[in-house]
Amino acid sequence: MLAAKPAHCRTGAGCSPLSRTNAQRPAAWPRRHSLARRGITLLVAGLGSDIELIATDVDGTLLNSEHCLTDRTVRAVRRARELGVKVVLATGKARGPWAAEVLPALELSEPGVFLQGLCTYSGDGKVLHQTVLGPNVVKQAAVYARSLGVTLTAYCGERILCEATNEQTDRLLPYKEPVPEGVGPLDMYAEAVETHKVIFMAPEEQITELRPEIEARFGSVASITKALPGMLELLPLGASKGQGVKRLLRELGVDAAKVLAIGDGENDIEMLQLAGVSVAMGNAKDIVKQVATYTTSSNDDDGFAKAIERLVINAKAPV
Repeated sequence: MLAAKPAHCRTGAGCSPLSRTNAQRPAAWPRRHSLARRGITLLVAGLGSDIELIATDVDGTLLNSEHCLTDRTVRAVRRARELGVKVVLATGKARGPWAAEVLPALELSEPGVFLQGLCTYSGDGKVLHQTVLGPNVVKQAAVYARSLGVTLTAYCGERILCEATNEQTDRLLPYKEPVPEGVGPLDMYAEAVETHKVIFMAPEEQITELRPEIEARFGSVASITKALPGMLELLPLGASKGQGVKRLLRELGVDAAKVLAIGDGENDIEMLQLAGVSVAMGNAKDIVKQVATYTTSSNDDDGFAKAIERLVINAKAPV
């Protein structure tokens, strides 16, 4: 079904439509779909009206490249929640200073998935579940990073530890993560401090070159993923953001078929594959777009808000 575009798109400015990807349609989905063209709203019959929960990535998705929420994003989240849809953050980040800004702005009270699915927090910040990386893996990664001359950061709950702060650890500061702490050799802390994940940090070209070697060395003892350029992450074996979301859905009693997931990174792929409806951001890499149901515009063009408006809000409360 095609309908006239809503009031906020009357001029056509900044209203790039959602586009359907080549991802296979689950058998349970209805066959009546229409794609928008400029000046036309996308209404997905029988899909958005069934959405009970939105699981969203944060950096590159919910936030723009200035690491800020736009007014349109805030309105979209609040309206979705008014319509009875839960909104869950699913991020690779620690629950650091950024959360104190984003959660109140969106008026979120739902539990959230942090640290690539390794920690689930209640709305008021209590740890509900956590999975940690084995101390031996942390030790091996620390020694190996030192031998390569690359930076290793260890995410330990709401702390980030490193051997010494440098230009690589400074890259985390704009994301409003916990401020990295230089503590000396990380292998000395592996037994004493619980570590959820570690990240090899170096220029993107170097990380790309090293990735096959890191996968060969650690692939049997850790899961490996990437969220941002120049950062390769080791997680507990079998862990992923998707697994963390799956666990939370089970606890909330929400069917994955009634979830809309949206993200932009390699680390979002399992979450997108889990959800009944999935959206890749326009700024996502092709490997992410290939697994998503739809692609929206970029995080600097309100792609998140457009997806929620068209796939959830307009489906539940058509204008």
